Amino acid sequence: MEIDKVVHFVRQFVPLEDSILERMLPILSQVELKKNEIWQKEGSIGSSMGFINHGIMRLYFTENGEEFTQEFYAENEFASNFISYVKKEPSKTAIQALEPCQLIVMHLDDLQRLYDEVPALDRFGRLYAEKMLIEMYDKMNGILGETPEQRYYKLLDSKPDIFNRVKQYYIAQYLGIRPESLSRIRKRHMENAKFS
Repeated sequence: MEIDKVVHFVRQFVPLEDSILERMLPILSQVELKKNEIWQKEGSIGSSMGFINHGIMRLYFTENGEEFTQEFYAENEFASNFISYVKKEPSKTAIQALEPCQLIVMHLDDLQRLYDEVPALDRFGRLYAEKMLIEMYDKMNGILGETPEQRYYKLLDSKPDIFNRVKQYYIAQYLGIRPESLSRIRKRHMENAKFS
């Protein structure tokens, strides 16, 4: 099992001694997903969280037969239907692998138990939740107050390789625009890049 990346990630938030790592190992498993495979389905209750070692995934929901991409997760990020887990309600979203993925997976009940037993992991959970809350707040502000072009540049800045790894219509869904609008924005970006 390839856990070096997840250990490094956690250590960015809190010190992680070997004794803590030994307590974490039994709750971790490695999962391989094929391209387009659904990892967590709409309507199921979220029960696990996956750290992405390799690959890219999307969180999406379906309304009136149409899919809407809410988020992309790539290497060194966690993917989960965590809200469904906390509320104990069927998830309104699904998580799909957009390319072959390798995840380090932990069941959320096991993680909650470790939070109770290991203060350093509890602190990690709080700090990571704060980080995610800030990112969600920034994204919401972007949706409400930024133009599609500003949202495009924000995504280009935060996840530049996504444009070479993800279908353009998923990116358009994420930005809240039609694929034709994304094509025009990308064309303007390319033209501006030529003159810079």
